[in-house]
Amino acid sequence: MKTAKAYERGTHRARHPEHTWDLMAPKLGRFGITRVADVTGLDVIGIPVVMSVRPLSKVLSVSQGKGQTLTLAKVSAVMESVELWHAETAFPPLTRRRTPAAELGLPYALNDLVRDSSALVTEATRLDWVRATGLVSGRATEVPFDLVCFTGYMERPWIPYGLVTTSNGLASGNNLPEAVLHALYEVIERDAISRTVRDDHRTFIDPHTVDDPECAHMIRQIADAGVEIRLAHVRSSTGVPCFEAELWSPEFPVITLGAGAHLAAEVALSRAITEAAQSRLTSIAGSRDDQAAVYEHVSTAGGGRPAPPATTHSWAGLAAAPVPSFADLEEEMAAVTTLAAGLGGEPLLVDLSTDEDFAVVKVIVPGAALNPARVHPDGDDDSSEETW
Repeated sequence: MKTAKAYERGTHRARHPEHTWDLMAPKLGRFGITRVADVTGLDVIGIPVVMSVRPLSKVLSVSQGKGQTLTLAKVSAVMESVELWHAETAFPPLTRRRTPAAELGLPYALNDLVRDSSALVTEATRLDWVRATGLVSGRATEVPFDLVCFTGYMERPWIPYGLVTTSNGLASGNNLPEAVLHALYEVIERDAISRTVRDDHRTFIDPHTVDDPECAHMIRQIADAGVEIRLAHVRSSTGVPCFEAELWSPEFPVITLGAGAHLAAEVALSRAITEAAQSRLTSIAGSRDDQAAVYEHVSTAGGGRPAPPATTHSWAGLAAAPVPSFADLEEEMAAVTTLAAGLGGEPLLVDLSTDEDFAVVKVIVPGAALNPARVHPDGDDDSSEETW
């Protein structure tokens, strides 16, 4: 079955955002969402940013969303809350309890899922497991429960050190292929960003050369608001276009970062720009549970003006996609799955969906890098800002 893309302005969707919002709005109470607030006006830029409030969350009671339109931002915020609700609540059944990886004949090395070299987890550690499906082979396998689901302290007082539940690869979509695609793009983006630690690993872009209409419009908005922007292409071993955007202004002297990855370079850049604007508003609003204290930093102008890049390049030379664009979500998912497998192993899918109108998934790619200090310099390790 093929799914054509119905919307391609800054993001690729199987439904128009207004249709998605109409389907989701009546369901907000089911997921504990009590308020959806437009906070765009708290900043001077004007790129839409929306806040979704879920007071009983085990992880984040406030999620943020962004987009080129207000409806896209509303959907983005709500779906981030919905994703976290699923990871906290819609636990897949355990396939095995307290079983060492060494007894399972897994198609990947457990060590490829562990982020910390000092981790205590080994092939002999007794773990709980849930079913996963290989996105290349279609074969059933298992992944540790603690990499998929968020649990409260009273529910699970001990997790083996080295298995850290994050929202990396936690994504939603109007259907399963769309959700899987966004999870894969997030893993690819964060792998590229995590492996890039110096400016000489990035290629800086002259913002004035960006000719995509939507991205160029947002860049003008940012400049007209007196905010400085740095854009950079980040190399990814997958070949998927990946970009970073950094914003800074004298009135709010904190560098805020956004990033995005997508086979369509203009979509990747749009995600980076809108996420950078969202990060600014996250700091300005100060409402997220995991937000680092920034106002003392701001009051002392501690951010410092970022140095302009020594050399910039034209957007035209960096915007070519490595493969043809896809009108069909299933075909694009197959292509991106193959590229993501190059990070170290076959991508593994855990389907957390609970509703026929949309899908929520967790995708784990063995060997993919995730450096929280690089991906979220403000200390946020649990956001899922990239999915919508």
